[in-house]
Amino acid sequence: MGTTVVIGAGAAGLAAAYTLERAGADCVVLEKREFSGGRIYGKVVEGCTLDVGAQFFFTRYRETYDIMDKLGIAGDLVRYKPFVGLLRDDNVYVVSQDIKQAFLHPGMMLRAGRMLSSMGKLRAVKFGLKLAALGKKLDFDDPLKAIELDNVSFADYTRANFGDEILEYIAQPVASTLSLGQPEEISAAYGMALTWYIAPGLATLRKGIGQLAEALTEEIKDVRLGTEATRIVMEGGKVKGVEVSDVNGKEVIEADHVVCATLAPEAAGLLGDGLDPTLAGTLKDVKYSACAHVMMGVEGRPLDMLYAIATPRREGLCFSGITENAIKAPGYAPAGKGIIHAYTFGEYGRELLTMDDAAVRDRVLGDIQRVVPTFPDEPVFTEIFRWPEAVCLTGPGHITAVQRMKVGLRDYQGLHLAGEYLGMGSVEAAIHTGVKAAEKVLRVS
Repeated sequence: MGTTVVIGAGAAGLAAAYTLERAGADCVVLEKREFSGGRIYGKVVEGCTLDVGAQFFFTRYRETYDIMDKLGIAGDLVRYKPFVGLLRDDNVYVVSQDIKQAFLHPGMMLRAGRMLSSMGKLRAVKFGLKLAALGKKLDFDDPLKAIELDNVSFADYTRANFGDEILEYIAQPVASTLSLGQPEEISAAYGMALTWYIAPGLATLRKGIGQLAEALTEEIKDVRLGTEATRIVMEGGKVKGVEVSDVNGKEVIEADHVVCATLAPEAAGLLGDGLDPTLAGTLKDVKYSACAHVMMGVEGRPLDMLYAIATPRREGLCFSGITENAIKAPGYAPAGKGIIHAYTFGEYGRELLTMDDAAVRDRVLGDIQRVVPTFPDEPVFTEIFRWPEAVCLTGPGHITAVQRMKVGLRDYQGLHLAGEYLGMGSVEAAIHTGVKAAEKVLRVS
């Protein structure tokens, strides 16, 4: 069995490389950034654990938990069903995903019921029943199960079936907080899947989401950071190697197989003329949300018992929501400290990416204080991480187009793609496709 080159050390690439090495195969991982993990990267600032990209694992994940179990870190999983608020007309309505907690706070739940009109409550029940009926078809790893919902946007689907109020105060907050896009930008299949996955609760690792990236990286012998793949070398539809560029110049790494675990448009660029134009066009057309992710350390807990406040777009704020990450698991922050995260989204996300850090901080801080007036003017620290491509939007028609591309790729020997865009935008889809790409390498080698 020859060498496999894995391009990209995000969740998909790390999962692919780990699966290969666990089976005894040789592989080299190339990562253009100076850190591994991609959206599951984490860091520690002044004793606070910062989840720089993905904020949690859904409890319905399968492949992600399987790989944690193999790594021996499944025991570090912390599951939680937090109190969350939704802002409407400057009022925060609080609910809990934990039924027991909901019964323990009947006054809070009664007030939350006032968030929707009488007709809105009935339509919300209808939405919930439809979601339950669709549940078995909503699968991040197998999007074809929900192909019937692929060609309509989440916005159009929700408005047509449940009305504008449900769109603006249920569907849009779900779409924007979880994809950082708008419900018009994602398919109904993806929007309903996001709603289905979030319903049972969330999970993290005791040392943060980045613990998974660190555990995977430690198990892989050859991860080359700061090394950019510039071209996948193909001859006659067959992989020959990968051209790379680093501080030492350019070289070609010969390989029998390449797992390209980059963003979809980057994959198209790496393949260049080696890929059929129609297939390349599908990769180039994949869309991603954008986000300037702002993280602030604070004294105390400005959100009190709340983990999150979702802020619907009708409120006119630059972020889809804010979270108090110190609540997620013990050890995320020192005693008496809080960690507030704000997630800019949609056009706001793209706009803030063009601003310098000071302007981003001031804009986000001002909007946080509209939601939480007691929030301090001077946080203990502010960290900003820029995601020009944050989450794959899985827009209308995406599932169908990607499936056609997968069929066309069968004609290329030694080429394997991995990434969330091959499923539905999520850590789970990234890891699943990375594992499956590695398994295919092992089968054909």
